[in-house]
Amino acid sequence: AAGAMATVDSRPRADATRASKDGDVVGPPPPPGGVSRVFAYWVVSAGSLGVSYSNGILLVEFLNEFGQGRAQTAAVGAAATGLMLFGGIFVGPLVAFLDTHTNQRGSLVSCALGAVLAGLGLFVSAEADALWQLFLSYSLLVGLGHTLALYAGIIVVNQWFNKRQALASALGNTGAGVGPFLLAPLWATMRVQLGGWRGILRVLAGCDVVLLLAAAFGLTPPPPQSAAQPSVDAELDKREDAAVGGSDHPKSSTWAMLKNRELMRITLAALMYGMGSWTPFVFLVDVGLDQGLSRGSADVLVLCLAAGSIGLRVPINALADKFGRRKVWVLASLGYALVNFILPFIWTSNPVVLYPYAVLAGGFVGGLNSMIVTLAPPVCPPEQMGQAVGISCATLGLGTFLGPVITGAIFDKLGSYSGGWWFSAACLFPGCLVLWFPIQWFGAKPAHGEKSPSEPAAVAKPAAKV
Repeated sequence: AAGAMATVDSRPRADATRASKDGDVVGPPPPPGGVSRVFAYWVVSAGSLGVSYSNGILLVEFLNEFGQGRAQTAAVGAAATGLMLFGGIFVGPLVAFLDTHTNQRGSLVSCALGAVLAGLGLFVSAEADALWQLFLSYSLLVGLGHTLALYAGIIVVNQWFNKRQALASALGNTGAGVGPFLLAPLWATMRVQLGGWRGILRVLAGCDVVLLLAAAFGLTPPPPQSAAQPSVDAELDKREDAAVGGSDHPKSSTWAMLKNRELMRITLAALMYGMGSWTPFVFLVDVGLDQGLSRGSADVLVLCLAAGSIGLRVPINALADKFGRRKVWVLASLGYALVNFILPFIWTSNPVVLYPYAVLAGGFVGGLNSMIVTLAPPVCPPEQMGQAVGISCATLGLGTFLGPVITGAIFDKLGSYSGGWWFSAACLFPGCLVLWFPIQWFGAKPAHGEKSPSEPAAVAKPAAKV
């Protein structure tokens, strides 16, 4: 979910110097130390996203244990994931506040606090006697802990990188595959040796605390920027003026952000994408069981999701950095919509198709989640970037919660997952269209790589010396 996020306060980023022809901010290589921050973010992804990517296995356990409907049971994991993504709207300001009181160590403190909350939530969830208790322990505590840790890592990576922001984020995000790679093949064995899913959650709680606490100490900001930054801020201010249609607005006000129509359509696209994207991560194991696969064979689908997420997210984001993030996002999201629409016509006669589908779905979601929130920073000046990405992440999280719940309700009503997958495609497709149409259709001036038929393209200024 998470993908790249811009800085959340007024501190300049390590490598921002100029605007590219596609509207992304680019610059020279970051100062030494960026690679170690990407690795710290990789560990954070393993401890947060890795758990969310394994929700499909837990769904089956919760269905068998508590005997509730798909919609209500799926809401437990979906709420935890949704809160993890939604939390970007408040974690950014929190880290900025902590920075002022901890000598620029806000991300470290946020991640450490998240480690404690997530570990506590997983441990308490193992003692749940009713499904409603999991909404407090798993959905709330685990979701809150993971959002504090995840966005702390995202913030630091984006303070160190900009020219290759999507690629750096994608590399760090590959840690999300660690959880499924370990849990899927070992789940049956651990269920016997550890006393069922409750014992597994207790062990997972300890591992989560260790991973996130270790990663926290690598989440430190880059060295202070030189005095060359004002020219960059001026260029970004001009681009924001073009997006909102004028320059007579307070730069950091909520009103200015609501007037930024380009930001609003990115936010709408994130909501629609969130509602359609997370369905296979919650239900694909149960789909496999519904289509006649054994429990062990169905669990392997989670492994395939992880393999796709790791193997395809880096190439997708490398293409995004090369050809334009928004263009690649639209095309990849459209491909994902088509795959989800076609799948239900095939899986009944040939359930083996679920395995290659899982690889594709994992790759699409991994790449698109890494990329979606890199779309917001270029449309805002530095002082609004954190708020802008927080808003887009919040709507992504809301969609990630609503989508699986609606899919589960469709199954409870119809007794089939086909309608849920078509609902997923129906959400993804309009999300593509929102970003496909030119900004002029939304009443704003062209900006950030979009050309007006009557105006020449803007020429990027030469890079400032930093």
